Order: sequence, then structure tokens, then C-alpha cells
Amino acid sequence: MKRTDLACEIASDNSQFEGIELKEYAIGSVGVSHIIISKVGEKSTGRPKGTYITLHCRERDRYDEVRAVTQVLSGMIPEGDILVAGFGNCDITPDSLGTRAVRRIAATAHLSVHNDFEALGMRRVYAIEAGVTGRTGIESTDTVGLAVRHVKPKAVIVIDSLACAETDRLCSTIQITDTGITPGSGVGNDRKGVNPDTLKVPVIAIGVPTVIDLDTISPERTEKLMVTPRDIDGVITHYAEILGEALNSVLNPTLTADELEQLIV
Repeated sequence: MKRTDLACEIASDNSQFEGIELKEYAIGSVGVSHIIISKVGEKSTGRPKGTYITLHCRERDRYDEVRAVTQVLSGMIPEGDILVAGFGNCDITPDSLGTRAVRRIAATAHLSVHNDFEALGMRRVYAIEAGVTGRTGIESTDTVGLAVRHVKPKAVIVIDSLACAETDRLCSTIQITDTGITPGSGVGNDRKGVNPDTLKVPVIAIGVPTVIDLDTISPERTEKLMVTPRDIDGVITHYAEILGEALNSVLNPTLTADELEQLIV
């Protein structure tokens, strides 16, 4: 099986697997694949059991993309304090989605000391860049785990770049899942998982496939190389803004766009 982080690619022919439930619908111009993998499906697909929602953003309609991400996340994020963690290497563009997106998150926890914080209906949001182990020497999971133990959030949201196996999903897909993520899996460098089992809180993972194996699109090539689009800078900027806007509107819907912008350092 070709390497992919997308459950929708595994479930595209779900007749060969047991324990997969697939529903498809649309939110505006954005197609949605809603996949539930059961315990049985976990064994047959090799993917953790849970919910995987894939948004197909081929039309690049910014309004519909923000609306779709917002609608999906609204049904997954619990009430209470939230920690948002961005993974990846900010110096390698295809791997920088997590760090770029988390910089678009309005951190509000430090404002909770003000008397009108709760009166305004605000939620405490923490945002960190977990980085990559090769840069810090610390497992990204441990970095997030330390933050979880300190701030005790009700849930963790992690953002990272992914890999796909089909070119039409490259940089045109957003996957949202409640199963967590394995940092580095998109480039074949799997690290310790960031999931409900390791963090002991719900974990929602958001990712966009930004790379694909060369031998997937050109089977005669044997080099172990990964391919990314030539406009990857614009792609990363686009999705970082989409995810930031959607998350901010879900996490603190009482704040205006101008107020949220002022909180983004």
C-alpha cells in the first residue's frame, strides 16, 4: 500500500476492509468524507479507531473552506480551556504548516486575569510551537505533554503537514480527526504519537497533505524522494490563514475579527 496519512485514501475502496463507515456530503463547494473506523477497522486498515473527516477543497473557495472547517470543529471541540500546538519545521516550507497556523491563533489565557474576561464569554486558549525533535532534542509529544500537565486543558488541537498518495488530494485536502497524530509520519520519520492515550485528554488533529512520494506519481523512479508543488509557499499561507480563522471563530466566537487580529502577535 502506498504511504498516506489520509484515511479517505484508505477508505476509498472500503469494500476490502471491515469496520469502516463512510458518508459523503458537501458544505458549500467543499466535499466532505466522514469516516468512522471501528475496532475491527483498526485492525484491517492499520489506522486508530475514531472519526476522520476529510474536506476536499479543490475549488479554493476561502469562504466555504473556513465555513466547513468551522462547522466540523464546532462539533468536535469540547467546552473549556484548549491548547493548540503547531508541529513542523518553520524553515522547511512543506513542513511548516503547523508552526505557521499556530501563529494565527489568538492566545487568550493570559487575559483571564481581567474581570470582564468571562463576562465577554471568552475561553482560555493556549498556543505553542512544538517544533521538531531534530531542532530541540525533545520529543514533540513530550513538549506538548509538559504543557498539558501545566495548563490542564480540556482538549488539545494539533496541526501538522501530512503526506498523501493521490496527486489530486495534494494541497487540496484538510483532514480532521479525533485520533491524534504521529509527528514526522508525513516524511517517514515517525515519532512518539500525540493522541488521547499519550496525553490523557481528547486530541483533535488537523492536517493538510503537502508532499507525495515520487515513486507514487512516477513508479519507474526508485529514488526515495518526496515532491511538493512549486507554489507551496502560497499554499502554506492559504491553509495557515484558513485554519487560524476557523479555529479562532470556534474557540472565541464572541470576539470580532478585529479583536482577534489584535491578539495575534
